[in-house]
Amino acid sequence: MIHVCIMGGHEGVIRPEKKIYFTLMGGVQLKRNTVARQLLTYRLQTQQGLAKPRTQFFLTIMGGVDVRLPTLAEEFIDLREMMNSGSLSMDDWDKAMADISRSDVSVSAFTLMGGFHENVLPSENEEIESLAVQRHLGNISDSAGEVLQYGIGRKDAERRATLRRAVMAEV
Repeated sequence: MIHVCIMGGHEGVIRPEKKIYFTLMGGVQLKRNTVARQLLTYRLQTQQGLAKPRTQFFLTIMGGVDVRLPTLAEEFIDLREMMNSGSLSMDDWDKAMADISRSDVSVSAFTLMGGFHENVLPSENEEIESLAVQRHLGNISDSAGEVLQYGIGRKDAERRATLRRAVMAEV
């Protein structure tokens, strides 16, 4: 599938499918799936016999592409809900964290007179606002919220370790 953005903007979610994004004098902002959803996608792909993740190619000319990570609140709620439903267990999470290079999509890019940023962390304000809203709604307990606050601004393994501690704090 091909996605074209010319002199405009697009905001969406990266799906685990083979896709080409062409951006000419425009801006594209995409959000990655949560780690929990990536794990389920990987499990489904291996059951279907697909060893490699789907390839996504970004061709950007005089434009910008940002591939953002979900907020900690989104990651936490997704992980907790999947664990509560039985789709994912803490053992599955721990095994997946041993191979942190795994992803649901493989990204490659060619950029000419523009910018391409992959795995951009949410801003501190986005993280704080998201946590505050979810705590106010009762979706995140105070104890889990306090743990998640320590993960703001952290990347990769530190971020995933914070998610694990937050889930364990709520149990």
